Amino acid sequence: MPWKKIIIIILVLGAPLIYVISCNTKGNPDIENGVTFENKLSNYHLFQGKMSALQPSVGVELLELSSTLFTDYAEKQRLIRLPSGKKLRLKGNGLPDFPEGTVIAKTFYYPSETGKRLHIVETRLLVLAGSKWNVATYQWDLAQTDAFLIEKGATVPVKVKGLNGEYRQLAYHIPSNRECVSCHHSGNEILPIGPKVRNLNRVLERDGKQINQLQYLMKKGLIEASRLDTFQQLPDFKDSKLAIEQRARAYLDINCAHCHQLGGYAGQTTLDLDYNTSLVRAGIYLNKNNIMIRMNEMGEYHMPKLGTTVLDKEGVELIKTYIKSLK
Repeated sequence: MPWKKIIIIILVLGAPLIYVISCNTKGNPDIENGVTFENKLSNYHLFQGKMSALQPSVGVELLELSSTLFTDYAEKQRLIRLPSGKKLRLKGNGLPDFPEGTVIAKTFYYPSETGKRLHIVETRLLVLAGSKWNVATYQWDLAQTDAFLIEKGATVPVKVKGLNGEYRQLAYHIPSNRECVSCHHSGNEILPIGPKVRNLNRVLERDGKQINQLQYLMKKGLIEASRLDTFQQLPDFKDSKLAIEQRARAYLDINCAHCHQLGGYAGQTTLDLDYNTSLVRAGIYLNKNNIMIRMNEMGEYHMPKLGTTVLDKEGVELIKTYIKSLK
């Protein structure tokens, strides 16, 4: 048998095994924060009025993403506060340059059974200080009046409304500081995941009008860019009007690429799931069986590795349909 064919066979048969072994990573390194976080979330004054209303304070801006990470069907509010007079500098489709002192907050919540109030579970903070991102997690109390700093994670019972309209009980997992590293590290540094320029470049409603989010932030003096029409737009993977490839690649980008790309926690595998990686280099077809197995079964080898205790049925079906379409 020619050597070229032997090498191809070894790659095809061996790559999935390497993928499984290298993804089974344990023992994340500790986060060495360079700041001392407040014990109570209220001390950061991110919200005005009753905290459980989640009304941003003056100087705190709401951010919305085109495609969002799945976390046990939780809803999320994303906020950013920049130091006075400072701006985000847009340098490409990835993360902008954030000024020193930036605070990013992401709050996870569920509607109650009556739908008239929220069950707020946690708020995660990223604070840029000393030229590095520092990470903290706050668990909301039962009275929903404040949230308190935790480091070792927690499990919170919540009721979630399913697609059939019935509620079911979940054991929501709040990650520990150590667990945060596996998703948020790139190379030797901690980085945000969601607020890439291409994920912020979307139309939303502000003051009763439809406007591009980047344009809105520029008008408010919060971003710096010579022009805005050169930036990419990440598709909304929930938009059924879009091509299946666009939707699936957007889903894999936001849910998986923070680990499965060069410098990520699973950067040593045969998968590179960044939206702009070509299909051949992405390794999706080569690993198609492993992708479906690991997305479709809960347990030690389930992917995404953290943040989920139940299957994302719609996401699994989307990727399944996409993989079937590949040749």
